[in-house]
Amino acid sequence: MMAEEVTQYRDDMEADNKRHLLSALTACVPQVLPFLETSMEGHFGQALAASQQGQHQLSQLHAAVVTSALGTSLTYAEWAPLAPFTDSGLVRACTYFLNTQDFRMLACDTLKQLSHRRQDKENLETYNAAMAATGEALVQAASTLLTQQAQEQLSFEGDSDEFGQRLCETMAEFGSSHLHCLPSHDNKILFLQQMLAFTQHPYMLLSSKALPLWIALLSPRDNAAKQESQPPNPSHSLLPLECVSALLDLAGEQLRKGVGFSTDPSDFPPYFGDHQDYKDFCISYRGDMARIVRLTSGLLPDQALAAASRRLQHSLHQCSTSGTSVAEQHSQFEAAVLFLDSVVTAVCSAHLGQAASPSLNSTLSSTEALLQLLLGARLADPVLLNWHARSLECFSKLLARKPVLVPAVMQKAFEMYTSNPLEGNAYGGIPPAKPTLEWKELQTARQRVGLMLVAHAKAQPQALLPHLAPLANKIQEMWASGAIGTNEQSTLFDVILAAAAGADIQLQKQVVEWVLGGVRTEWQSAAFQAALDSPAAFVSHYISLHADAAGQPEVGGQQPRWQLYHHLYLIEHSGKRTTPLVKGPTGANPQKPVPPLPPRQDHPLNEHVGWMLPSLLRVCACLHAIWTPQIQATLQSVHSAFLMGPKERAVYLRRPLPKGRHAAEQSGEEEAGTVAGTNAAALRAWLRQIRESMYQSLGLMSISVGAFYACGAGQGLWGPGLMDHVEYMDHQHLRMMLRHLMLSFTRICPPRHRNAWLLPVLTPLLPHMLARLSSKWAVMVSQPALGRPSEDGTATNDEVVEERLVRELTREHLQLLINMADKPPLEPGQGAASACQSVLEWLLSEAPDLALTAVATAVAALWWPDSDSGAKATAFCRAVVTVARRNERVYNFVGREMLRGSMAALAHPIFTAAETLQLIRDILAQQLATSPGPRQELLALPAITPAILQKFEADVAATGSEKEQRFIIRKLLMQSGVEDLQAALQLNFKPILAAVVSVNNYEQRTNGKQMPVDQQGGDMGLERLTQ
Repeated sequence: MMAEEVTQYRDDMEADNKRHLLSALTACVPQVLPFLETSMEGHFGQALAASQQGQHQLSQLHAAVVTSALGTSLTYAEWAPLAPFTDSGLVRACTYFLNTQDFRMLACDTLKQLSHRRQDKENLETYNAAMAATGEALVQAASTLLTQQAQEQLSFEGDSDEFGQRLCETMAEFGSSHLHCLPSHDNKILFLQQMLAFTQHPYMLLSSKALPLWIALLSPRDNAAKQESQPPNPSHSLLPLECVSALLDLAGEQLRKGVGFSTDPSDFPPYFGDHQDYKDFCISYRGDMARIVRLTSGLLPDQALAAASRRLQHSLHQCSTSGTSVAEQHSQFEAAVLFLDSVVTAVCSAHLGQAASPSLNSTLSSTEALLQLLLGARLADPVLLNWHARSLECFSKLLARKPVLVPAVMQKAFEMYTSNPLEGNAYGGIPPAKPTLEWKELQTARQRVGLMLVAHAKAQPQALLPHLAPLANKIQEMWASGAIGTNEQSTLFDVILAAAAGADIQLQKQVVEWVLGGVRTEWQSAAFQAALDSPAAFVSHYISLHADAAGQPEVGGQQPRWQLYHHLYLIEHSGKRTTPLVKGPTGANPQKPVPPLPPRQDHPLNEHVGWMLPSLLRVCACLHAIWTPQIQATLQSVHSAFLMGPKERAVYLRRPLPKGRHAAEQSGEEEAGTVAGTNAAALRAWLRQIRESMYQSLGLMSISVGAFYACGAGQGLWGPGLMDHVEYMDHQHLRMMLRHLMLSFTRICPPRHRNAWLLPVLTPLLPHMLARLSSKWAVMVSQPALGRPSEDGTATNDEVVEERLVRELTREHLQLLINMADKPPLEPGQGAASACQSVLEWLLSEAPDLALTAVATAVAALWWPDSDSGAKATAFCRAVVTVARRNERVYNFVGREMLRGSMAALAHPIFTAAETLQLIRDILAQQLATSPGPRQELLALPAITPAILQKFEADVAATGSEKEQRFIIRKLLMQSGVEDLQAALQLNFKPILAAVVSVNNYEQRTNGKQMPVDQQGGDMGLERLTQ
C-alpha cells in the first residue's frame, strides 16, 4: 500500500488496499480512541489554564488540539466498533463539550453520527448502552438550553441559534430510531417534553427541526397498520397518548406559522435568503404540521374532531367580528381549515369504513356537526370564500356514508354563487379584458366552489347519481339567469360528467346530451361553419385586430374565443370522463406499458362524432394555418402571441417563474387576464388552450369511440386537418400533437382502418420529422455545447431553448416509433392467436419507403448525443431487426447503416452499453453469416483484418450464450485500432434523408427559419433512399 493511500483516501482505491487499510485502522482503534479522549481532556485543561493566565495564543494552540481530536472522533464515530468507542470515554467527553461554547458543535455532530449507526454486527447490549449514553447526553444539553434564561439565545442571531438547531436535529434523528434505548420512563418523558418545547418555539427554523421526529414516531411501522381499512390502534402508539394529545393541540397552533405569509417579495424574515425561500419553507412547514395533525387524529379521532370544531368556531367568530383585521381573519380561517381538512381526512379514511358501532356513530355525529357548521357559515370576502369552499371538500367519505347530506352541500354551493355575484356573468357574458385584483380573487373563489363539487363527484360518484337530473336543470337555470358564467357552467357540467363516469351506458348518454346539446346547436349553425371556411375567415372571426384609444393593437373576437374555448373544454372532458382509465395489475412493472383497450362500440360519444369530428378537424386546420407566412403577415402587430411566453421560456431556461402581482414587471409583458383578453398574452393563452383541448379530444375519440372510424366526413378531413402546414408548426406544438394524439392513435388504430386513417397522417409526418430532426441536430452537433443561459435574454438563451425543445421533440417522436412496433389491442371476439401486425410490420408491406423512413430516423438518432433518445432509438431498432427479412432494402439497411450507427452509439459515453451491445449482437447474429454488409462494416475499422474477423466469426459461432457473444463483440470493437470509435465511423457516415422529402425543401417551406444542413458538423440523416 502506498503512503499517500493512507493519508489521502480515494474512492477509487484498489479493493485489496482498501481492505488492508480498514483492517489496519480497526486494529489501531483500541489505542487511538483512548488517546483521543486523553488528548481532549489534557489539552482542554491546559487551554483553560493558559486562558486564565492571559496566555491567549497558547490557549488557542491547545484548543486547536481539542478541535482536531473532536474532528477525528467524528470520523471514527461513523464506523469504529461501538464497544471500544464507548469504553474510551469519548461519549462522556462529548457530553461535557456540549456545554462549551467553542466545542459544542463538533461534539453534537459526533453524537449525531452515533445516532445514525445501526446495530448490524454489534452486540445488542453494547449497542443499546451506546445509544442510551448518547440520548442522555442530548437530554442533558437540551435541559441547559431550554431554561427560561437561555430561551432567548435560541432565537435568530442568539448565541445558541445555530447550536440549538443542530441539537434539535440530532435529537430528532436519535428519537426517530432509538427512543426506546433511553434507560428509564422518566428520561423518555423528559426527552419528549424537550422536543415539544423545541416544536412550539417561535423561531421557525428551530421548530422545523423537531417535526421529523413526530412524523417518524406517529407513522405506522408495519404494513398492516398502513392499510386505510384498519384504523390505528392507540395501544400500539410509540408515543404516550398524553403526548399525542399535546402534539395535536400544538400542531394546530403552529399551523398558523405556515399560513398568511406576505406576497410582497421584499417582506420576509431576515433569516431567509429571499422571499421564495421563505415561501417554500412555509409551504413545507405547513405540510409537515398538517401531516402531524392527520397522524394524531387517527389515534385520537374524537378529541381531534372536537379540537377542529373549537378552532373552526373561533375562526368564524373572528371573521364576523368587526374589530379583527382582514389579514388576521384570513390567517385564522386558513389555519382552521387546514386543521379541519387534516382531521376530517384522517378520521374519515381510518374510521368511516368500519362496521356500525357506538364509536362509529359518535364519529359520524361529530363529523356531521362539523359539516353543518360549515353549511351554516356565510362568508363574503373572496379569500375566505375560497377557503370555505375548500373546507367542504374533505367530507366526501361522510357523504358516501350519509347520502342524504348531498343536497345540502349542493345547495350551499349554489348559495355561494348567488351570494357573491361576479362581473361578466350575464347570460353569455365574457370576463373583463383587464380584470382587477378583486375580480380575480372572487373568480378564483367561485371556481373553487365548482371544483369542490367536482372533487365530491370523483371521490363518491354513487352519492351524486340520484341528483344528476336536478343538478343539470339547476345549472341551466343559473346560467340563463346570470348567476353563473360560462366558465362556472363548464365546471358544473364536469361535476355531472364525473359523477356519471361509473354509471350505466344509458345514463352516460343522457349526461353527455345535457352537456353537449348546446355545443351541437352552436356548431351546426351557419355562422360557426362560415368561420371555418378558410383560415382567413377563422382569423377574421376569432382574432380580428383593431386599435384602442391609445393606438395600441387590441385583439377582438372576445365572445367567439371565450365560447370556443369552453366548447372545446366540454368536448375534451366528455371524452375523458366517459373513457375508462387503463390500469395495470397490482404489482405490475410501472415501466412496462399496459395493453390498451380497443375503441368501444357503445361509447356515449358515438352519437356525437358526426357533428364533432369534422368541425374539430376544420378548427385544427385553421389553427395550423395561422403560423403560415400569409396569415402571420396580417398579424404582425401581435406577433409576440405566436412566440413562447415568458413563463414557458423561464421553464426551459431553468429560471424561477414570474409570479404574483409583480409577474408582469418580471416578465416584461402585460398580463393575459383571461383567455378572452384583448392583448397578445391573452391570445397566446387562448391558442395554447384550444390547441391542447383539440388534440386531447381527437386523441380520446380516436382510441375510445367506436363510431369514430365510421365517420366518412371526418375521414376525408383527418389527414389534411392534422398534417397540412406541419412544416410551419413550432417544435412544442408538434410535440404536443405527438403526445396527446399520435402516440395513442398509432397504437390503437384498428388494422382494418389503417389505410384510410393512419396512412394519410404517417405519409407526411415521418419524412417531415426525419428532415426536421436531421436538420436541427446537424446544427446542434456542429456547434460547441451550450453553456448556461445568459441574463440579458440574447441569442444565447434562444439557442438554449431551441436545443431543449429539439431534444424533447426527438424523444417524443422516437416514442411514436416504438409504439409503431407494438401489437395493437385485440378487438372484441378476436383471439390471441389471431393477433394483428404491428404498424411497423404493416408499413413494410403496405408502404416500404415509409417504413424505411422510420428506420432511418431511429438510426440517425443513434448518432445524436442524447441518452434518452438513444435508448428509445435502440429499442425501436431491435424491433426492426426482428422483422427486417420482410423487406430487402430494410434488411440491407440494417446490416450496414444500423450496424454502423449502433457501433457509434456504443462508443458514446452517454449511451447504455448493454442495450447497444445487444442491438449489435442481434444484427450480427442475423446477418453476419448470410449478408456481406456487416463484414464490410467491420472490415472498415482500421485495425480489423480479415484474419481477425475470421477468428471473431469462429468465436461467435462457438458459443450459444448471448452474454458471451456480447463480450466477444465488445472485445473486437475495443481492438478496432482507434481511440474514438465514433469519430472513425463518422468518416464513412453519409447523410440520412428520406426519399419523400428533402431538407432543402423543408427549409424553403419554413418561412425563413433556416435549418442549415451542410455545415461543418456534417449532415445527420441517411443517404437518399432511392439510390
